[in-house]
Amino acid sequence: MFFESFLINLSVIVVLIIALIFDYVTKFFSYWYVRHIPYKPSIPFIGSDYHRIFALSTGTDDVNKLYARYPNHKFVGRVKSRMPDLIVKDPDAIKRILSTDFAYFHSRGLSLFKSQDVCIRNNLFYADGEKWTLLRQGVDSLLNKMEFEFDLHTCLLGTNGDTNVQQLLCKVLDCVFSELLIGDGSAVNEIRLIICKRTYAEKFKSYLKNIFPSLYILFGMTTMPEPSNKVVKELKNSKLINYIKKVGNMHQLGLRDKNNRVSETEFAFTTLSLFITEGYIPCLTLLTALFYELALNETVQEKARNSVSKDGREDYLEMTIKEALRLHPPYSIITRQCMKTYQYPDSNLLIDKRITVNIPVEAIHKDEEHYKRADEFNPDRFLDDDSTSKHCYAYLPFGAGPRKCIGEQLALQIVKTVTRTILDQYILEPCAETPSILPVTDYNFGRCIDKDVRLRFVPRTNMN
Repeated sequence: MFFESFLINLSVIVVLIIALIFDYVTKFFSYWYVRHIPYKPSIPFIGSDYHRIFALSTGTDDVNKLYARYPNHKFVGRVKSRMPDLIVKDPDAIKRILSTDFAYFHSRGLSLFKSQDVCIRNNLFYADGEKWTLLRQGVDSLLNKMEFEFDLHTCLLGTNGDTNVQQLLCKVLDCVFSELLIGDGSAVNEIRLIICKRTYAEKFKSYLKNIFPSLYILFGMTTMPEPSNKVVKELKNSKLINYIKKVGNMHQLGLRDKNNRVSETEFAFTTLSLFITEGYIPCLTLLTALFYELALNETVQEKARNSVSKDGREDYLEMTIKEALRLHPPYSIITRQCMKTYQYPDSNLLIDKRITVNIPVEAIHKDEEHYKRADEFNPDRFLDDDSTSKHCYAYLPFGAGPRKCIGEQLALQIVKTVTRTILDQYILEPCAETPSILPVTDYNFGRCIDKDVRLRFVPRTNMN
């Protein structure tokens, strides 16, 4: 004993324990201060992530506010829980991180390869290193073998008047992705309904997966239950399983590792989940936002319907989709982790290993420095060089560099086909229940529209 009194000794031990814990949780609170980077103040045990923990705002809203608060700085710092987090604003710095110096920032930093969830463990979005390379090669081969041809008119039968846009688009996209990946069956619909659940339990698991992936793994959490017998049966006879077989060598698809063996059916289920989470849901968000903007902009809608072109450049419908991606990017933040100590060129900024780097896509897209009247929906800006950013890394709806979205062309093809089909048949108008502002929020690593959006669909035959 240090002191004769037991209570004094106990008090000293308690104080020491509290001091050690406090030092541990606040160790990096001055990280950005010593690097002369403006930063958001932190709270012990929470960091500067209290906006999300206390549901004060979304992660995207917080990043956008920090982006706007320091207009003359290339970087802004904050702390998530106890680890430093860097927001990169400068397009030249973004180019270095996503492309030029990709070797330093090739990982998303989630380390979920040990997860019990097969849909994460063998998912291209979460993979790193050699496994990411093999999976990307495999998925790229799958995309090249897919046949894109379907008729959407039957999905729109009976649509007239005030309509729930998401309900209609889910019906259409169920047909698109089923035809693309399954053939006949309801597997796409069943998995989509599970993924789109927004219960408190799912939100909590999503938070752990994003912020504390080690706890997500420790507790054995999963985002997807085991596939039902019906889904397994459909997958065994699906187009997707045939695509996988055509690709050939199963090892190239990353189907096996030292600790886990994955059957063709399990990998098909993983791949189908990937297409829904990183393809279907972003397409649904984009199309909902696009139709919302078209309904509010009658002139733009008519020009998109007629695909007005200028000087032989891309047709106007493509410009309209491009503008919707700028104003409402399905992924508002791109995250990377520094894998080894990085000295930013021509600067004193030194980024240590394991520091998270964030690219604020939505904030950049709405920055007046890059786009005039950035909050306006104006596809014409992509036909007018004076209204569009001169820096290609100021437009990042699909990311950039080696980890750029592999399904970009397929997604654009789907969105363009669906939009053209609906505009050919309907005139879109706002109705009494149309929201004044699009209700967008964060979900997993992307954005989603979490409330019903209703628009009036007027059949064009009724206008003649």
